[in-house]
Amino acid sequence: MHDDGYSIYRKGHNLEFYFVKPDELPEGYLDEICRMVEAGGSVATKLVNYNLERAFLIGYVLAEGVIVGTSCLKRPRPEYIEAVKKQSGLDLNRYLERGYTSVMPAYQGLGIGTKLLEGLTSRAEDRKIFSIISEDNVATKKIAIRNRTRQVASYYSEKMSKQVGIWMPEWMIEN
Repeated sequence: MHDDGYSIYRKGHNLEFYFVKPDELPEGYLDEICRMVEAGGSVATKLVNYNLERAFLIGYVLAEGVIVGTSCLKRPRPEYIEAVKKQSGLDLNRYLERGYTSVMPAYQGLGIGTKLLEGLTSRAEDRKIFSIISEDNVATKKIAIRNRTRQVASYYSEKMSKQVGIWMPEWMIEN
């Protein structure tokens, strides 16, 4: 219940979406977002904080003042871009990487991930975007498809020990 004694909180209502530069995050939010991404277990945690501090844009969702979802547009490190190019043949210089999408389990299935990705994509300005999605990550692939994104290449990631796909918004794909 809320302070008025009569209202009932309904999960998924009154969600607040924010899209900000890393230095515009409220105090403590970067640490909380890092913990949320790391808790998801699908990314190597070594560079999460480093990448988020240097991100182009971070999206996050609040429910009753608690972060329940996040995603970002990262500035990929040059060595990462070179490794992807070597394995996939794609030159992704000057692209932003959409990633670190994480939604608390209790809030999954409400469209939060989709809305975060839509919001980030619409705010990319003149930059092109790509995402790396492992072939076994069905939930993320569904979100990508709903976001009119499609796979343009794939390769075997030594680091992840599995096949991954490179996905881009359809309207950004050059013929």
